[in-house]
Amino acid sequence: MALGALGLSVSFAVLFLTYYLSKAVYNYYFHPLAKIPGPWWAAASYLPQFYYDVIQGGRYFTVILRMHEQYGPLIRINPDQLHLNDPFFYEHVYTGNTHKTNKEEWSTKLAGATYATSSTVDHEHHRQRRSYVAKFFSKKSTLHMEPFIHNMIDKLMDKLIQAHQRGETIVAMQAFGALNTDIITYYAFGESFGELDVPGMPCPFVHDVQAMMLTSHFRRFLPLVAKTMERLPENFLRWLNPALGTFLDLNRKMHMLCTQAHEGRQGKSHPALGKTLFEALTDESVPPEEKTLQRLKDESMILLLAGVDTTARFITNALCYMITFPDVLSRLRTELQSLGDGHNASPNLVQLESLPYLTAFINETLRYQCTATDNFPRVPQQPLQYKELLIPAGTSIGAKPWILNHNPEVFPEPFEFRPERWLEAEVRGENLTRFLTTFTKGTRICLGIPLAYAEMYLTIAALIRNFDFELVDSSIDDIALHRDYALAMNKNYGFGIRVRITKVLQR
Repeated sequence: MALGALGLSVSFAVLFLTYYLSKAVYNYYFHPLAKIPGPWWAAASYLPQFYYDVIQGGRYFTVILRMHEQYGPLIRINPDQLHLNDPFFYEHVYTGNTHKTNKEEWSTKLAGATYATSSTVDHEHHRQRRSYVAKFFSKKSTLHMEPFIHNMIDKLMDKLIQAHQRGETIVAMQAFGALNTDIITYYAFGESFGELDVPGMPCPFVHDVQAMMLTSHFRRFLPLVAKTMERLPENFLRWLNPALGTFLDLNRKMHMLCTQAHEGRQGKSHPALGKTLFEALTDESVPPEEKTLQRLKDESMILLLAGVDTTARFITNALCYMITFPDVLSRLRTELQSLGDGHNASPNLVQLESLPYLTAFINETLRYQCTATDNFPRVPQQPLQYKELLIPAGTSIGAKPWILNHNPEVFPEPFEFRPERWLEAEVRGENLTRFLTTFTKGTRICLGIPLAYAEMYLTIAALIRNFDFELVDSSIDDIALHRDYALAMNKNYGFGIRVRITKVLQR
C-alpha cells in the first residue's frame, strides 16, 4: 500500500512537472507574445513575479525597471502582460473613445470591489457605469463644494494649533486622512463621518487601507484563498488580526448606508450638490441590474479608498518636500503673499490655480512620488503597431505611473525634485502635463481629479500660510517608493512622516 501511494504521488509529480515545463515552453516559443522582448524566465512563467511581489514584498517593479534598461521601452513582464515605458506611445494604449480598451480582469482583484466602475472590465460597460456619476465628479461640482472644503481645512488648522499648544507631534497621514475622509464622505453621502472631531485625529481608515493593500498581491495570485478568508466569521477575523476591527466597523457602516439607499430610505438630498452619490447611482434612469446592493457597496468603498488615502498621501508628500527643501517653501510663501494680506480670508481655488510656482510644485509632487503604483493594465481590442513590433488585439499592456513619471526622455534628472522644470517647459512652449501619468489617461482616467486638485491646492496653501514644521524621527525615505502594493510603501511596509509645528504664523 505504501509503495502504491508513493508511486501515485510520484506519478502526479511527474505529470505536474511535465505540464508546467510544457506550458513554459509554449509561453516562450509559441505564445502570441513570443516576439516581444524580455527575459525568458518572465515570458515562461508567473513564478518570478510571484516571488518578487509576494515573497520579496512588492519588489517586482525594480525588476521591471532593469528589464527596460536591458530590453527597451516595450517588454514582456509575465506570460500574458506587456509593460510600456514610452511616454510618446502611452496615449495609444491609454486612449480616448476612438478605440475600445478593456481592463485586464486579473487587475480587478487588487481591491476586491469587482462591481465598482473602476473594476469594470468591458469598455462599453465601463463607459455606461461611468456616465452615471461623471457629472457628480465634475469641476463644477467641486466648486460647489469649495466652501465646505474651506470649513474642513479651517477645522484641521485649529486641530493642528491645539497639537502645537500641547507640544504633540503630528502623524501627517492621520491628520490629512481625517480631513479627506470628512470631505469625501460629505461629498458623496451628504454627511461627514466626523473624523476631524475625534480627539487626536487617529483616522484608523488610513491604516486599514495600508493593511488591506499589503494583501493585494496575495489576493491577485491566490484569489480563491482570499475569497475564503473574506467569508470567515467576523469575530474570527477580528481575533486573527485586531487591526481589521476598524475596517470591519467601517464596512458595517457602509453596508447600512448602502442598504438604506438601496431600499429608498436614504433621507435628505445633498446640501451642496443636490444629489448624493447614492442618489446618482439609484436614479430612475439607471437600469435595475446596475442598482444592486453589492454595486452600491463596491462603488462607495472604492470611492473611500481612492478619495481618502491617495490624496492624503499627496498632501503628506507635499509637506515633506516643503520641509526638506526650504528654498522651495520660501518661494511658495512669497508667491502666496502676492495675493495680498495673508491674514484676510483664505485664497479661493481660482486664485491658487493662477499661481505658476504653486501649480508647478503640485505637479512635481504628483510626478516625483506617485501614490498609486499599479500597472493599470489596459487591453486594446485592436492590434497596435509599436515600431517593428505588432501587439496582437486582446493583449494586456500596463504602464506604472512611477516609471513613466521618471522617464529621463521627458523628465531630465528624474530623481531630482525640481518644480522649476514645469515653468521652464512652459517657457519653451512644452506641455509637460501631457506626460504626467499619475492619474492615468484615456477613458479610464481617475474620476476624482478635480476634487483631488482642489484639496491639494487649498490644503497646501493653508499649511504654507499658517505654520512652520520640522520632521520628527522621519525623513524623505519614509515616503519613498520601496515596495509596490498598488500603493507606494517604504522599506518597512508603511508610509508617512511625523512632524512638529515649530511656529504658528497666523490665526
